[in-house]
Amino acid sequence: MAQLLNARYRLTPSACVGATAVHFCSGVLVRRSQNAPTVGFWKLSAEAVASGVERFDYWRLDRAPVIVDRPNGFVFTDVFTAIGLGKQLDVLPAASDSEASVKNWDDAAPTRIPLQALFYDLGAAGALRGAQRDQLAYFQTTGEWLPVLRLQRDEAQQSLFGFNQADQLYVGYQVAARLNARYADTSPTCRDGRAAFYCNGVLIRTTDQSTAFHSWNPSPGSVRGNGASFSYLRADARVVRLYKAQGFVIREQSAPVGNPMSLRCAFPFDAGTGGSADVCRVSTGLCSEVGVTSVGIWSSRYSAAPYRSCAFDVDPQQFQLSIAVRPSANDSVYGWNELMIAAWAQDNPKQLPIEAFIYTTQALVGGNGLAGAKYDQKDYFQVTGRYIPIMRVTLNATPGQVFVFNPQEQGVQ
Repeated sequence: MAQLLNARYRLTPSACVGATAVHFCSGVLVRRSQNAPTVGFWKLSAEAVASGVERFDYWRLDRAPVIVDRPNGFVFTDVFTAIGLGKQLDVLPAASDSEASVKNWDDAAPTRIPLQALFYDLGAAGALRGAQRDQLAYFQTTGEWLPVLRLQRDEAQQSLFGFNQADQLYVGYQVAARLNARYADTSPTCRDGRAAFYCNGVLIRTTDQSTAFHSWNPSPGSVRGNGASFSYLRADARVVRLYKAQGFVIREQSAPVGNPMSLRCAFPFDAGTGGSADVCRVSTGLCSEVGVTSVGIWSSRYSAAPYRSCAFDVDPQQFQLSIAVRPSANDSVYGWNELMIAAWAQDNPKQLPIEAFIYTTQALVGGNGLAGAKYDQKDYFQVTGRYIPIMRVTLNATPGQVFVFNPQEQGVQ
């Protein structure tokens, strides 16, 4: 769609086929979203109701330069396309060659309106949120998704629109479905024989709610001990609580990313790794080194003091054992496991495998997790220009509902 609109923007004929007006085949008809959030963007303005026409901008390469003062809005098809779709589009000349007047449409039937896309200005605060709100409103009314495009002019103004899959609000539903599927998959190994964390389960890092640092950077303690604490959520891992109320999820370890995060070791329970010189040797070293090769051996040594457990290695058998031992000991204090991810490079968020920001009400350290997740989402967007959805995590939810995406809880500005 972005390519189509950019191509139409670059077309500069003096007339279209059959000596029809230029609006039939070239240029882009654009209007800013001006209605209140509770009113569909496709509804006619009071001015249009009074005059019989709605004013649009008409963008074309040979016309007046496009002035980006439209945070978000919508785009109509050209007239020929509207005719082909069986939709009415009557465009009238305007006083300026960079404007057009469109005769009023039936705003009670949005699927009959020749809409082609929504757009937002990448540099305008709140613009993406506004476009996503319009996208959701149209979907809830019609059952159809309009694409959200980025308004991003190149220096020669040869191109106006760009597309990013992550900007689409429906991506949040897809991410939630992926997370719930990985959570439900309790296969002890992946199909290629690698450890389960390469393909299933969900790795979550909970973070402090603060504006003093970027949540995705490893903490000084994580760098010192070469390990940042994550929890591994899976239907059989019996994680019933998280440490803090907000954080982020990373992709499964096999996912192709610019800066992979590497799992070093796994503790079946909280291990008190903060401040350690080597987070995988905070207690008695690696389980493989001290002969822990079964649930029975682990239970005889650590069930009375599970927080002093050895660290399981990351081979398939040892990693699965880190999950299998959890029912054999009482974890009445914390409720989570602790997996150590090697410290990664600072200030490189675009290359990290962050899949979602999360919040929960099931945390040891309370607070407004949704507010924290919204801040992190906004911070990430401002630094990278990328939208990452927020998920609500409910650890005792019914299958398929542990991770939930709610469009009303997204906070990008």
